[in-house]
Amino acid sequence: MSHDLEIKANGEAKFAYADREAPWHRLGKPMRGLQTMDAMLEAAEADYQVILTKVAAVNEDGEFILDVNGKPVIIDDSRATVRANTDGTYDSLATVGNRYEVRQNREVLERALAVVGASKGDAVIDTCGVLRGGARFFSTIDLGSLVIDPMGVNDRIARFLVVSTGHDGVWPIRYANTDIRAVCQNTVIMGLKQAERTFTARHTRNVDTALDDAQTVLRMNTEWAREFKATAERMLTIPVPQASFAIDKVLNTVFPKKSDETDRQRKNRDENLSLVRSLYANERNAGGFGYNGWSIYNTVVEYLDHWRDDDKIAMATASMDDNSWVTRKKLETQNAVLALV
Repeated sequence: MSHDLEIKANGEAKFAYADREAPWHRLGKPMRGLQTMDAMLEAAEADYQVILTKVAAVNEDGEFILDVNGKPVIIDDSRATVRANTDGTYDSLATVGNRYEVRQNREVLERALAVVGASKGDAVIDTCGVLRGGARFFSTIDLGSLVIDPMGVNDRIARFLVVSTGHDGVWPIRYANTDIRAVCQNTVIMGLKQAERTFTARHTRNVDTALDDAQTVLRMNTEWAREFKATAERMLTIPVPQASFAIDKVLNTVFPKKSDETDRQRKNRDENLSLVRSLYANERNAGGFGYNGWSIYNTVVEYLDHWRDDDKIAMATASMDDNSWVTRKKLETQNAVLALV
């Protein structure tokens, strides 16, 4: 799986993260806990300036093509984004259209903090990184944990606002509510795909007006959390004993027996169901939160994301894709649990 993080000449990645959990790629600079915006931008070397320039025509030798007046020929319907480095050098990023408006990484992150009611001096930044040689930027703001049944199982679901922007004319400004922590290009995409609320603004002249509407669109403060919490706590009330008709009904709905299956297919299905049942009892599921619908739902999700017979890249890819059979199976599981009532 490609992380797409920018790697410096010394092999270090332009990425920083709160050290409570190391990213899968083991790259970047660990920081002691959540950090301020300034600290994270500096650690990830992400506080660079992007300049919008004209585009001139050059020949194969890199020499300017000149017009009759001896001036470089300018491509009128195209411009370029260029990164200005602190050492005085420049890096080309992309060609963009005439309507493109630059918004610096810092500005996009500052506006995201305003959306969630934080200031740039609050220590709420979990990750921060540079992608594709500076052409894209992302950060994760920690919104605190959503607590499912605080007086009972006290299960905590991490909540984040994933912030991303591009300087390539392709990737817009995006803010997304999700429980996925962004640590690379793929997890940014995963978080966007699984987001309950996503706000997008193109890099055009009306971008400021659009960004002002972000808080209303995202409804950050309560609605998504309330809906998610209600569904989870409803599943918590549904008893699903380890050996019962209820668990059989859920698993047979999600992993149905085929009328024409071969002996090999039947054996594989039996082995998979046996594995799911064994996972159900562990401390991450029923062992920690009781034998109920919430636990069996999380068991099936754990199996689909981590334990089924496939390579890690294929499993991660399927989990990222909101149209994949894995995503459909997760929704089927939730519906099967709720149908037990």
